[in-house]
Amino acid sequence: MWKKSTKVTDPTAAGQAVGGTEGGHPDDKGIKKKSKVPGVMITQFQEELPEGMSTPDFTRKPIALTIQEGKTAIFKSIVIGTPTPTVTWSRTNGEIVFHPDVCQQKYDESSQQHTLEFPKVAAEDADTYKCFASNEHGRAVCTVVLNVISVGFSKTKELQKNQGEEPTDFRKSLKKRNPDGSREQKPMETEEKVWEILLSADKKDYESICVEHGITNFRGMLKKLSEMKKEREEEISEFVSHIDKLKHIEVNDDDCATIELDMDLKDPASKVFLYKDGVMVPLTKEDCDGQRHSLKQVGKKFIFTIKGLGKEDAGLYSVDVGGCNVFSTNLKAPDVEFAVKIQEVKAEERGDAMFQCVLTAPFEGVSWFGKKAPLSNGEKFEISMSEDKLIHTLIIRDCAPLDAGIYAAVAGVKSCNNWLIVEADKDPKGKKGERKTTMAGAANPEELARIAKEQQERYEKEMAEKLEKAKKLQAEKEIADAEAKLEAEAAKKEAAEAKAAAKAAAKAEAQAKRAAKMAAAQAAKEEAARRRAEGGGDGGAGGAGGADGADGANGANGADVGGGVDGLDEGLEDEFSDSDDFESESAEGGSAADGAEGAEGAEGEEGDGEGGAGGKGKRKKRAGQLVPDTVVDPGVHFHAGLSDCKAIMGESAELECKVSSEDCKGIWYKDGDEIKVDAEGITITQDGSFHRLKIHKVTEEFGGKYKFEADGRKTEAMIVVEDPPRFVAEDLETFKTPVTVKKGQKATFKLPFVGRDPIKVQWYLEGEELSDDSNIKIEHTEGCSRLLLTKLQRKDSGEVKIKLKNEFGTMEALTQLIVLDKPTPPMGPLEIVEASASVVDFKWRPPKDSGGCKIDNYILERNQIGRNTWKKVGPIGPEAKYRDTDVDHGRRYCYRLRVETEMGTSELFETEDIQAGTKAYPGQPSAPKVVSAFKDCINLTWSPPSNTGGTNILGYNLEKRKKGSNLWGMVNPPDEMIRSGKLCPVKDVVEGMEYEFRVAAINNSGAGEFSVPSEFVFARDPKKPPGKVIDFKVTDSTYTTLSLSWIKPKEIEGEEDEAKGYFVEVRPAENTDWDRCNTNAITMTSYTVKGLKSMGMYWVRVTAINEGGEGAHQELDNYILAMPPPVRPRFTDVKIKSFMIVRAGNSARFNINFEASPWPEVTWLKDGVPVSKKVTISNAEGMSQLLIASAERSDTGIYTIVVKNIVGQETFSIEIRVTDEPKPPGPVELDENVPGTVTISWTASPDEKKDDRLHYMVTKRDSHKRQWHTVADRIFNNKFTACNIMPGREYQFRVYAKNDMGSSKPSESTKWLIPAKKEKFTVTLPESKPCDLQCAPKFIMPLKMHAAPQGYECYMSCAIKGDPTPHITWYRNNLSLNTNTNYFISNTCGVCSMLILRVGPKDSGEYKVVAENNLGRAECTTKLTVRE
Repeated sequence: MWKKSTKVTDPTAAGQAVGGTEGGHPDDKGIKKKSKVPGVMITQFQEELPEGMSTPDFTRKPIALTIQEGKTAIFKSIVIGTPTPTVTWSRTNGEIVFHPDVCQQKYDESSQQHTLEFPKVAAEDADTYKCFASNEHGRAVCTVVLNVISVGFSKTKELQKNQGEEPTDFRKSLKKRNPDGSREQKPMETEEKVWEILLSADKKDYESICVEHGITNFRGMLKKLSEMKKEREEEISEFVSHIDKLKHIEVNDDDCATIELDMDLKDPASKVFLYKDGVMVPLTKEDCDGQRHSLKQVGKKFIFTIKGLGKEDAGLYSVDVGGCNVFSTNLKAPDVEFAVKIQEVKAEERGDAMFQCVLTAPFEGVSWFGKKAPLSNGEKFEISMSEDKLIHTLIIRDCAPLDAGIYAAVAGVKSCNNWLIVEADKDPKGKKGERKTTMAGAANPEELARIAKEQQERYEKEMAEKLEKAKKLQAEKEIADAEAKLEAEAAKKEAAEAKAAAKAAAKAEAQAKRAAKMAAAQAAKEEAARRRAEGGGDGGAGGAGGADGADGANGANGADVGGGVDGLDEGLEDEFSDSDDFESESAEGGSAADGAEGAEGAEGEEGDGEGGAGGKGKRKKRAGQLVPDTVVDPGVHFHAGLSDCKAIMGESAELECKVSSEDCKGIWYKDGDEIKVDAEGITITQDGSFHRLKIHKVTEEFGGKYKFEADGRKTEAMIVVEDPPRFVAEDLETFKTPVTVKKGQKATFKLPFVGRDPIKVQWYLEGEELSDDSNIKIEHTEGCSRLLLTKLQRKDSGEVKIKLKNEFGTMEALTQLIVLDKPTPPMGPLEIVEASASVVDFKWRPPKDSGGCKIDNYILERNQIGRNTWKKVGPIGPEAKYRDTDVDHGRRYCYRLRVETEMGTSELFETEDIQAGTKAYPGQPSAPKVVSAFKDCINLTWSPPSNTGGTNILGYNLEKRKKGSNLWGMVNPPDEMIRSGKLCPVKDVVEGMEYEFRVAAINNSGAGEFSVPSEFVFARDPKKPPGKVIDFKVTDSTYTTLSLSWIKPKEIEGEEDEAKGYFVEVRPAENTDWDRCNTNAITMTSYTVKGLKSMGMYWVRVTAINEGGEGAHQELDNYILAMPPPVRPRFTDVKIKSFMIVRAGNSARFNINFEASPWPEVTWLKDGVPVSKKVTISNAEGMSQLLIASAERSDTGIYTIVVKNIVGQETFSIEIRVTDEPKPPGPVELDENVPGTVTISWTASPDEKKDDRLHYMVTKRDSHKRQWHTVADRIFNNKFTACNIMPGREYQFRVYAKNDMGSSKPSESTKWLIPAKKEKFTVTLPESKPCDLQCAPKFIMPLKMHAAPQGYECYMSCAIKGDPTPHITWYRNNLSLNTNTNYFISNTCGVCSMLILRVGPKDSGEYKVVAENNLGRAECTTKLTVRE
């Protein structure tokens, strides 16, 4: 019975967008247009496309399929567009599960086909699928239907169904809870753990989890998992209203692990539990040193922390809320330690740094952290490991001061960390330094390799010991199993022997019964013979078939006696013969007496007397014994079977298996046919218990299924022959030889290859793919490819690569192309090694490009400045330096340099001028420092200059100057220089005078510049240092400055003298060194310290100073925070609105200003909980902004800003209402419940549930007034009663929905009419008096003067009254016009008019109207002027 199964009930039309379905695009509101391919809809996002760009389109769209269940279904499509579109697939119902066994999305570069493949299509795959092709300019979409046919009975489904109906559902078992909501504590089974892991895992991890735990029925797993997830969601919804941001357990760099998740609990008092493998873990609410497990809650976020990780912490962790499991995560603890931990690294700025560690066992999953943040491979960080997975390396490129900090490596549950210190580049100009190639922290690779080798050997030794132990346990188990088997066989044998003995006893008993029966039969026979001899019998017995032989004598009256006796004899003989083959069935529960049934035939029939029928009582013999006497050997079995292998065409392949016996012989088969031992190209060998089949050179015919059979056991494997592209070794070596050519010449690259066609061949030069061009020619022949490059330039040098690809793989080969050319000029800057009176020695940099050749020589020319000639010095060799000894003292020289190679000579490089024998004076010494001062002597000291001018310092000249004078005087005689500046006494001073000093250094060139003058010093005996300053305090502070003040210290004669200046010093709390803020002493008693770190803690002190030295330090009693004076937060806006209405879709922005010190923490809440990520919060100094980019109705709520610092906090709330113009209410119905009223009722607007401020307005109109007016407003229900309804009038009502944004369109009622009761109406007319209305004609409105252009029409009119109606006559120049057809004359209700269609000169003149009746006559005239 065929049954068609499909889930598609209303498939979407081709190109039609389904609202709310998968695959939506934010730019779907673009320009819609149709494709040339029917059923494809294209959306263009821009009105005009850039030149050369295009929207996606389908050149081949997928075709609908109807396919049998279990077959392979493939949708194929080809798309075009610039840039190349991205192809995605979706389905109408649910999501596509991409898995190798369920569904795969592929792309074939050769055919440019995008495919969606279902390897084994199932009934649940039936659906409407969509294919999207998208790029930045547009999107194309088409739909396709997949119908699946179910055929007959599905064994797989039944198995899955049976598996799904297992009575042991661990989810139900988990529902058993204690009264406090905790779970019944018991260790979890393995199956329970696997399902808990899958319930909380990401979809991308399903496959790896199934492989790890041996789950093969992927579809069945997905089905059961879906059902369990629904059940879990129902359980969670009872306690949790929302849960997201589930973060699986992560091991941090401080030996801690955290589990994070966001939960919105329905009941804040719900208890939260943590379980490990089904056993509750005790938690603390705060981080305590004594507890390893803690729970921290911040708003909706729950953070579980496990400290001091160890191997015992591995397991499945589950989070329960109110007795319901909401999340599970698995922590793995591999058996790995750090043999070598990472060490502290000091790196230079713009250099590289390296951290390395060595593990005790191979491990891939090492995580690196930098300053608490995880690191990944990229340009900045390079993460690598050795081949043995023991040495792990982290390289930090281009170190900057910001990169300094703690770096850590985490392996499993173990971690190690250390510091990276970056030494800043001390560049006085503040410019960024050049990139350095130094590598800091690089350990000795040989030492690390040695340690890694030791760890590898130790690990292998441990693995070998574990393996040996496992083998020993396995052997012991096998011995125990064998002993148990022997015991079972012995017991079985004993049982068989007992059974055989019972059978023999039963057989002996049966034989005894038969002997008794035969004796009875013999007696009966003798009795019959006696009767026959006597002749007294009328009939004989037919036979003695029963157990009592005498019963046969009464068989038949009147029968033939002779026949009866014969029959009895035969029956006895048959019964006796059967006794030999009789099988004793008494042991099986039968009776031995059953064997005598054969004698029943001896009874015979009446009148016949024959008893021969008894001979048919024989039984079927049973051959062989029921219980075997020996145990059969089970034979050989496989320790290792054959494995599938992929063989490369032309190479060797080998299959190997291992059996349990070395003496076993086996037979090899290929595709069912036996392989002979002497088969061509195949060698079959046996090495002990190993059997091998080796193919020396694989060809196509060797592919197929191979089987090895031994002693009834067999194992199979497939050999898949692949023919990937490859090169011949000799040709490849030739190809790798670099090709060197000269500029402008051509180069040829040729390389043969083998492999199955089609083979895609690509050539690359320096990573860029080559294609046929004017200078590039690519030729492909069978088994060979050739690349020809012509007109080569130096820039074409580089790596040449050929890439081959077919269905089996990819192969590449590399070589080098070297294009020779003339070198570039040498490079500067010039480095002057020596420029003395007799020698000029200098260096330069080699050329940037030597043209691919070795530098033979540098050609040098020299020019003496002031002359026009250049002297050729000649080739000076390949080194980039020259020492010129043929120079004159004081002359300046310029040099020209060229590079010479085998390809030619480079352009010129000209150096700057170099002077020979320049006089170099020394630099300035340091300012003289006063060591001590007395009334008759002042002792000075100074430091020599850093620049000595290239020669030794011979001495110094010292000068002095009195304060207030401009003249400097020499201290030492001009011909006697001071030899040293360590201590120089100046005695030529006057007591009480104030002096300053300066010094100049002298070398072979002469005296250099004088130093900076020293401080002024009095020629008097030393003073005492001053005391401590008084009343030292802070007067003001900001985040970066600190204002101080103090009072001058008191003078104490003989102990403390007057202070002449002050030094202010600060010390950060984390440092021990004091930093002086002012380099020179200040005389004021106040100072402002600048450049402080915001919120930094500082110690401050002031030191007074005078000529006697520094006094004692005066410190503040406590440290100072770099912050303004504390200010409680307050909002500074004068008027702040507390209510805001925003239209849905628009942005909502709210700014609020505040002041606070120190800088506060600003938090925004929505309805008491932190705002979502959709809301953008921007905080600046003294201001905070809340922005909702695109507001939705769900954003309605009360938003609260909390500004908090150490002084206090302040809050402010604003209600933001997001709404839109309401939708109109539903149909309006009218009903009259009370006479004179009408009740208006209507269906609520769809927005009523979304907007609690929505209300209604009712307007009315009647047939009398015909205008709409409001009868009721601000109605919050759906009914209103209108009063004063007049009978006989027709009424109509309109209902509007209103909210803060405005009114909706009206919903209008039908017309409402209450018919009036008709009564007999009698009219009494008053008597009317006769009225005479007759009168003579009279003009109410006379004719007007007219001036009309020629050719235009002219219209004249007037109004006349009169009774009876007067007769009207028109005249022009006293001629009647009533009969003239050129004039259109009319008289309607007293209005007389005349129309002249085209006015001409002849129409000018006087026009007159005459009205006449029997009571009189009236006239009216006018003139018409015709303009040309």
